[in-house]
Amino acid sequence: MPTSWASRVKSRVRNSYRIRLLRNRLSPILEFRVRPLLLRASVRHLHGPRKIAYTTDELIVLCVVRNGALHVRSFIEHHQALGVKHIVLLDNGSTDGTVELARTFDRVTILQTRRPYRKYETVMKRYLVRRFSSGRWNLLADIDELFDYPFSEVLDVRALLTYLNTNSYTAVLAQMLDLFSDIPLGELKSAPSDSLKERYRYYDVSNIEKRAYRHGTPANADIRGHFGGVRKSIFGTDNGLTKAALILLSQGLVPFVVFHHHANAAVADFTCVLLHYPFVSSFAEKVREAVQADRYRVSAADEYRKYWARLKESPDLHLKQPTARTFQGVDKLVDDGFLVVSTEYRRWVEAHRTRVGPDGRHGP
Repeated sequence: MPTSWASRVKSRVRNSYRIRLLRNRLSPILEFRVRPLLLRASVRHLHGPRKIAYTTDELIVLCVVRNGALHVRSFIEHHQALGVKHIVLLDNGSTDGTVELARTFDRVTILQTRRPYRKYETVMKRYLVRRFSSGRWNLLADIDELFDYPFSEVLDVRALLTYLNTNSYTAVLAQMLDLFSDIPLGELKSAPSDSLKERYRYYDVSNIEKRAYRHGTPANADIRGHFGGVRKSIFGTDNGLTKAALILLSQGLVPFVVFHHHANAAVADFTCVLLHYPFVSSFAEKVREAVQADRYRVSAADEYRKYWARLKESPDLHLKQPTARTFQGVDKLVDDGFLVVSTEYRRWVEAHRTRVGPDGRHGP
């Protein structure tokens, strides 16, 4: 007798379930075993030292980058002035002079891989962390992000990390703060020599929603995850704005199990900031390329499609709304409640103040 319609449906459901089950079983094998091997075999060393010697009260910066020429100068100069020991860039096939610009700076290592970012994003980040910073602190930041922390003008990086080590913390959350110009996007003209902090001075936190942090329990109950912000207001995206950007790769900590978050981390009692500068003149081109090349995973891909739809509709989009504010430094973000610090952290700052010289660097 011919197979009934109901039997065919049941068979398809069973087959679909088996395929999903197989995918679920294969996914961690691909992510944690196969792709790390393929990535490692593909990485080329282009510039700088292959190994970096540093201690547990020193910091290195790790960054996966593609076509970040408009951000390279500000990224490297900012973090070096902050007091980091070294910067490692993993280039993912830049065509805009990113590598050539980065080569001109001291204390920079440049690697390169052409593995597709969509499948290798977290694999690349895990590779950098495990290769360069086992048992030590690292900051994982994107090329359009400048990291800073509360009271950095009087507390140097060594004292910051000593505080974290003394309290056995292994991760610090950073809140992304989108900064932009008062010039419409379509009229912006950016150059690699630009100072991002001087050109993009405005931010808008009027549409930020604070929710419980779901990837661990911060030592301070006032710390929350941030979502939305100016990109939600302008583009309708519900961006996650919280990253565990600063980590100590200690025994037991598993980095990047969920994009920018880690398993088994002891999360500190204060938050930092990632000053985020995506809205330079190349923003529209980056969005167009990301959509057409399908560069990002599902959630980010949907985000970029919304960007692209809005930009096509309004190419001269103006981000500066009446609720925008002028950036006045990290400590103002603490005063306004955007960043959180504990009483213990404040006491540490008072006890470990150092002078800041005219060049912006900390001195004894």
